[in-house]
Amino acid sequence: MKNRLVESIFLLGALAFSAIGFAQAAQQPTAAGPRAIPRTADGKPDLSGTWRTVSARTDPMQLTAWGTERVDYNKHPKGEGARPELDPMMHCYRPGLARIGPPLRVPAKSIRVRLEDESVPFPGGPSDFDVIEIHYAPRKLWLIYQYNHEVRQIFIDGRKHPEDIEYEPFSRWWNGHSIGSWDGDTFVVDTTNLRNETWLDNTGHEHGKLHVVERFRRIDADTLEIERTLTDPVALAKPWTTRATLELAPDHTLQENVICDQYYVRKLGFGFGGLLGINDHPWQSPEEKPNASWEGSYGTPKALEGGEELQRPQD
Repeated sequence: MKNRLVESIFLLGALAFSAIGFAQAAQQPTAAGPRAIPRTADGKPDLSGTWRTVSARTDPMQLTAWGTERVDYNKHPKGEGARPELDPMMHCYRPGLARIGPPLRVPAKSIRVRLEDESVPFPGGPSDFDVIEIHYAPRKLWLIYQYNHEVRQIFIDGRKHPEDIEYEPFSRWWNGHSIGSWDGDTFVVDTTNLRNETWLDNTGHEHGKLHVVERFRRIDADTLEIERTLTDPVALAKPWTTRATLELAPDHTLQENVICDQYYVRKLGFGFGGLLGINDHPWQSPEEKPNASWEGSYGTPKALEGGEELQRPQD
């Protein structure tokens, strides 16, 4: 009788241990495939987290006559890339949606960090700054980019884009106006109302009426794909597509990237110098103002309109 009691207790303990082990194993990745994609309360894939770009592919651009003329003007006469003195970012303009990616498409000189109260070049270059954070908030998603700490708000409450008025400064934004919706398990972001002072990349491609559609797809628990299709009847003969694959980086801490702080604080003392196109960059002395073809977008310098040269405030 005693032996049977001991055997019964042993059997119950073995069954309980097996049940716990089975439950724990069910929560772990198996050889059959990766762990499940986390989902929000409404059943959609959860896109939140810190994501680092690990690979990217960009289709060739097909340009209009205007787009070809502009890139020919901006390109460097010797070697690859564009003339740095014509790059808007080298005049303290923000990069704009097309360049912050992902994939990130900014000049290496623009990657600077704060070190001992100084703005210094970051040794890792652009690749180390191709990171974004995604956060949920009521009625919107927030995207925070490591580069320049650029921030986007993507509205998911059903609102429409505002009217795009060319000479109205509050109807256009550097990163545009974005609205998001779900197509199955793919999050689709439609962005319009983009300022045209920026470039599409580092080689001098400009844009005039840019429209960006992004498709975010979490293909597994640790991988996010972002496909971007850019259209512009002014500059692009056909839509231009870029694709980036990002991996989850939960332990990554965003660096404090610094752009043009020396220019604003030490040279002018206020933040309108870059917007007005005033030359005198802390890293170089441009011979020309960037993008002479800009058509009056938000305070075009008089010098570009054939008028009187703007005057810098005295130090």
